[in-house]
Amino acid sequence: MIGVNLIPAELLIARAVRRRIRVWLVVSVVLVGVVLVPIVVEGHRQGQVQRLRLKIAGMETRLHGVRGKVANVAQTVLDTDLELARSEALRTKRCWSGLLGLVADCMPQEVWLTSIATDPPQPGSSSHELPRAARRRSARETGKQQDISKPAEVVILQAPTKIRLEGFALDHGAMMDLITRLKASRAFTAVEQVTSGREPVLQGDAVRFVVTCQW
Repeated sequence: MIGVNLIPAELLIARAVRRRIRVWLVVSVVLVGVVLVPIVVEGHRQGQVQRLRLKIAGMETRLHGVRGKVANVAQTVLDTDLELARSEALRTKRCWSGLLGLVADCMPQEVWLTSIATDPPQPGSSSHELPRAARRRSARETGKQQDISKPAEVVILQAPTKIRLEGFALDHGAMMDLITRLKASRAFTAVEQVTSGREPVLQGDAVRFVVTCQW
């Protein structure tokens, strides 16, 4: 028995073409998926990376601000410590009330003072190496990285060793009388006249002078 295909050849060709088209569509979809999926995944990852970078930048900005505040606080503390050390150095170096009383006792009636100050006005300082452990602690407190291999400096306060007297005398004799009395008190190792000269005062004139007393 012989089978006879009664389907027209054109219809068979059309079916074959449609099958090929469906195969090509499936293959194209698969290829597009294979290509697009990594692109989408990479784009999502890049977005996450960018968001993380923005967060890190914001945190670094805030950290920089905090470090600046810490540095300001540390500087304020250091300045306060230095002021306290100066005050302590000045307080312990001399009995200032006794010293002022001595100067007052040595002043002739023809002399009056306009200023009494230490010379120099503030304590001096000398530098010494700060211990390594102290430098580490200072670096932690300020929030900054410091090279502890390099010697740091610590300020050692030195109290003034002179007082500076400024004022007026009716004449040079009264001024020299003041200097003689200060020397005779033996409270100072040296009493020196720095400047002197006549200047108009009220209805007349007087000798304006500057004298330093060193102990």
